[in-house]
Amino acid sequence: MKTEFTTVREEFRHETIVEKSRFITTLYPCSTEEDAQEFINRINKEFWDASHNCTAFALGPNQEKQRSSDNGEPSGTAGKPMLEVLKKTGITNVAVVVTRYFGGIKLGAGGLIRAYSHAVADTLQLAPKDLHTTRIPLEVTVDYTLYGAVERYIHDHNLHSESQFSEKVVVTILCPIEELETIQKELQDLSHGAAIFAEQDPTEIVLPLY
Repeated sequence: MKTEFTTVREEFRHETIVEKSRFITTLYPCSTEEDAQEFINRINKEFWDASHNCTAFALGPNQEKQRSSDNGEPSGTAGKPMLEVLKKTGITNVAVVVTRYFGGIKLGAGGLIRAYSHAVADTLQLAPKDLHTTRIPLEVTVDYTLYGAVERYIHDHNLHSESQFSEKVVVTILCPIEELETIQKELQDLSHGAAIFAEQDPTEIVLPLY
């Protein structure tokens, strides 16, 4: 079973123009079909005068629930390509609506597929995202003389941590499960055996992705 997944952090919108047609892509984080449908209904009301409001959503850590709609575009030219982008990126617990205002130039089936695919892909790339995952908090207690070296290690390995300062420094590092032993060994070597470790129970956390 997949232990982590990526989703969008917040509702996000991006617009592109293709052959004078406006493609307005709106992303929305959600975890249920009801939430996804409420979002789709809201966008339909907001862009009630649009030529099309095409939709797709993927829900669950492994994208177990998937739906899409062409909303009047030729079959297979909008909703399915949008869903394929979600599947390819692996981003889940997200609903997307691509609103099209027809600009007077027909794009053809291939052109529509590219336009809707690129609209979703570009918006997903720009949107702020979160990683939902499991980490093991590892408390590392060191003297102040070692704190700078520990901080550099954390930075160089792109780890998340927080520090508490008293007689010594206690740095709590959020360790990926599969990297815990390696991190502990490397910090042990870095501190020449002076670091004191305390491992906590695994916890589910949300980490920002940039």
